[in-house]
Amino acid sequence: MSELFSRLREILAALTASDPTCKRFGAEQHRYELLPPVTDIELAHIEERIRGTLPEDYGDYVTRFSAGGVGPYYGLLRADRAAAFVITAPTNVTAWKRALPIAHIGCGYAVVMPLDGAAAGQIWIDARSLLLVEPVRPSFTAFYLDWIDRLAQPQGLDPLVPPDRCAVSAALSGYLAMAEAKGTALREALRELGAGAIEVTATDPLPIFHPGDRVDPCVACARAIENLAEQGLRSDVVAPGLPPLPAR
Repeated sequence: MSELFSRLREILAALTASDPTCKRFGAEQHRYELLPPVTDIELAHIEERIRGTLPEDYGDYVTRFSAGGVGPYYGLLRADRAAAFVITAPTNVTAWKRALPIAHIGCGYAVVMPLDGAAAGQIWIDARSLLLVEPVRPSFTAFYLDWIDRLAQPQGLDPLVPPDRCAVSAALSGYLAMAEAKGTALREALRELGAGAIEVTATDPLPIFHPGDRVDPCVACARAIENLAEQGLRSDVVAPGLPPLPAR
């Protein structure tokens, strides 16, 4: 595992050097910062709060490499703080009962790691407002390495949520439909949207945000904005969001 961490440190250093202005998705939030590993005392507090032990690969990561920071999507939540926000499974999910929030993927949705049941140690998306709570990766290690691999691919990150069901896409579709009904040209309508014209707020009943908190967009929403940039839509049309509660 120490060899993996050594290689991982080299990869993260290369990612940092190749993105000095933090333009990659989520980089403006995590800033490529590696938090110090959790101490033995912090680990004891984590295990007390989650009423058990951390999955082995994640436990190794946070105790021997980093407690959080740079990582998939908007970065890894700090382990000791995330432990205070354990998530309870919705009634239709039977593979686990309790999960640790790992990361915010945007639009208030979370990536979580079940702590019990048949799914313990897996990585799930919890976007229950979209009726989407399902496994996405078999382990924390697979989740992290998949993120690194996708950064080098043209298609980029996995959105994890259907693009047409997310907040920004819905807001833009509704706005453009009204503009069309008024006879406003597409470019003109998009140019009328100033910085922060769209606010995305948390609606999922997850403890990592207060209901109504303004949140940053997910990958699907960010791509919708990029696709309309050539038509005149500003890249900063979505108002900046608040960090998740474990990061405040």
